[in-house]
Amino acid sequence: MKKEKKWSFSNYLLLLIFILIIVLVTGITIGDYLIAEKNYTENAELIKKQTERDIATMVYAIDGGLKLYDDTLNRQMEEGFDIIRIRYDAAGGDLSRLSLEDIKTESGGRMDIYIINESGVVVNTTNSRYTGFDFQKSLPDFFEYLTDIRYSEGFTPDRVVPDFLTRKLKKFAYMPTHDHRYVLGLSLSEEYFSENRNTLNYTESVDSILQTNPFVENIRIFTTEKELIGDPGFQPDEALDLILEEIIARKNSIQTTDRENGNTVKYMYINLKDEAYPSDMSLIIELTYNDLIFQDAMNKIVFFHIFVAIIALLCGSVIAFGVSEYLTRPLEDISGDLDSIARGDLDHHISPTLGMEFETLERSITQMVKSMKTVILQLKESEERLRASEERYRAVVQSQTEFITRFLSDGTITFVNDAYCHYFGKTCEELLGEKFFPRIPGKDWKKLSGYFASLTPENPYGTIEHQVILPGGEIRWHQWSDLAIFDDNGAIIEYQSVGRDITDAKLAAEEIKILNEELEQRVKERTYALEEANRELESFSYSVSHDLRAPLRAIDGFSVILLDTLKSSADPQSQRYIDKIRENSRQMNRLIEDLLNFSRMSRQSLIRIPVQPDKIAVEAYNELRQEQQGRNIDFIIGDLPEARADPFLLKLVFSNLLANAIKFTRNRDPARIEIGARYSPEQVVYFIHDNGVGFDMQYAGKIFGVFQRLHTDSEFEGTGVGLAIVQRIIHRHGGKIWVKSRIDNGTTFFFTLGRDYDNE
Repeated sequence: MKKEKKWSFSNYLLLLIFILIIVLVTGITIGDYLIAEKNYTENAELIKKQTERDIATMVYAIDGGLKLYDDTLNRQMEEGFDIIRIRYDAAGGDLSRLSLEDIKTESGGRMDIYIINESGVVVNTTNSRYTGFDFQKSLPDFFEYLTDIRYSEGFTPDRVVPDFLTRKLKKFAYMPTHDHRYVLGLSLSEEYFSENRNTLNYTESVDSILQTNPFVENIRIFTTEKELIGDPGFQPDEALDLILEEIIARKNSIQTTDRENGNTVKYMYINLKDEAYPSDMSLIIELTYNDLIFQDAMNKIVFFHIFVAIIALLCGSVIAFGVSEYLTRPLEDISGDLDSIARGDLDHHISPTLGMEFETLERSITQMVKSMKTVILQLKESEERLRASEERYRAVVQSQTEFITRFLSDGTITFVNDAYCHYFGKTCEELLGEKFFPRIPGKDWKKLSGYFASLTPENPYGTIEHQVILPGGEIRWHQWSDLAIFDDNGAIIEYQSVGRDITDAKLAAEEIKILNEELEQRVKERTYALEEANRELESFSYSVSHDLRAPLRAIDGFSVILLDTLKSSADPQSQRYIDKIRENSRQMNRLIEDLLNFSRMSRQSLIRIPVQPDKIAVEAYNELRQEQQGRNIDFIIGDLPEARADPFLLKLVFSNLLANAIKFTRNRDPARIEIGARYSPEQVVYFIHDNGVGFDMQYAGKIFGVFQRLHTDSEFEGTGVGLAIVQRIIHRHGGKIWVKSRIDNGTTFFFTLGRDYDNE
């Protein structure tokens, strides 16, 4: 066979030097080009950013000037509102009695008037285009703003903005009527202010900015209504419309690139939204950059660097030949010395050569040979230390009381400690290299197979408990902690398991379970006994109620008979005594009824469901019609949020509190009773307020007690049990109740229904 001819070292060295020169020249050329490109790009970006900052500064400055001018129109519009509100109040809020044209003439004839109802519909106006215009359907966001204005008190001006229908500039302002039924609007057309306001515009400033940046080809300014400033008839195409829509929705800038035409288009979103005004004056600035200028400059830089690289390669090739020849000769001498060392002669000396670099190489080779001698000695010492370490590790593992074993996937044991062998009655020699499976009940064996299959390279650790049948037939519980060891391809190598006997712990847990079951049975028995006691108490309450009411009914009945018998002959004082007996018997009957209701509050089951408190309050109020006869009562109920409560008991709360309010406002004309709710981060607080006689707050702690009353029967009737019933109902719902009052200045009861049942 013909031996393959190999290159000489000088040829390899020459090739290597030539490659290094190519790499070096190429690296320098590319690096220099990248630096030039970076500098040019950074300068271009600086110019672009400065242009964008100038545009933003210009927009903010012009908008500030426009805002100042728009605000100068507020005073005359506010005076116009004064005239409208005076005429509206004089007409008693009746729009049919208002002549808006007369009001417009009276206010100078320059401003159109709009009256907007609570549904957002323009019901009357001097601008016929807007008659019947529905803000709620056409401009839902602006309708919410109008709703806020209707509930406010003051004057709300807007900026000069395009009219909703004609898109001509107008100055708008709004104010609610005193009764908050309508929102009044005024508009001032552009012919009254355009001459002065148009001195502030964006067009001239944009033209000046175009001259400062050679990369900018065009600048256009759009409003949030997608209108092009300076071109009222402009309509965006579909692509531009989508871009503007996205910018307005996200309120941030975006950039697009048109590689076909060599342009980059930057859309700047300038946020000019002022919360003091309804309209959003924000703008979108479209900047079109010419990328072809940058590309031409980069092409010139590329051609220049390629030319320089070719010259450098030619010069480097000449140098490579000389260097290769100089370096080859000493290496041949050193190569012979290395052959001797490679054959095992570590005491061979390197022949001296010319050149400082080769002297360094000689010293390095000599030092390397010395290091090799040292490493060989260290390897021998390491082998001894490793052998000793393995002996210590084996001693530690063998001393553990846990069962430690390692085995292959087919069950072949590769390692066991003494504790494992002793527990299963085997010698370590019997187990190593063999397959040993302790007897495991069938149900646990199936679980064990699935457990080992679940160990993966991502989840190699696992713990399992199962039963084991010992050679003598005794069943014990084991707990094993396992580690599956995988190779780089995810195939199982072996398992390492550490186990212990947990039979005693299992037996203790079973005993605890039995004790818990016995405790649950005792609780059921005690609960049954308590229910029996409650039923007996209910029966006793019924008996007491029946036995106490029977004499009272007899007293009342015989009093009526006696009064009828003596009607013609009895003197007035005797009749008054009989009436007093009847009144006291009825009072005693009411007292018994209230006491029974109070007693039932603790035993009646609580059924919590979602309820509407406002509907329950109205129903309770309507059932108190008899107490309202001949009274002038203003009953006001606000928005009460949904709650989770027992509807029957909640109605009883409202009935008692409303009855109190009606009773203690008896000497007020008109009486005023208000129900509402307040919100806090933790819960909802409901309240019932009246303008009644009130009481001294030093007695506030007594009014929720049974039979506690702050007024005599001659002033206000009652049993003193109603508020105690209310408090017990609120407490059963997990809430609380409190009161605030001032003498002759009304009373307010507050209560909650518990955090778990608030409608948050």
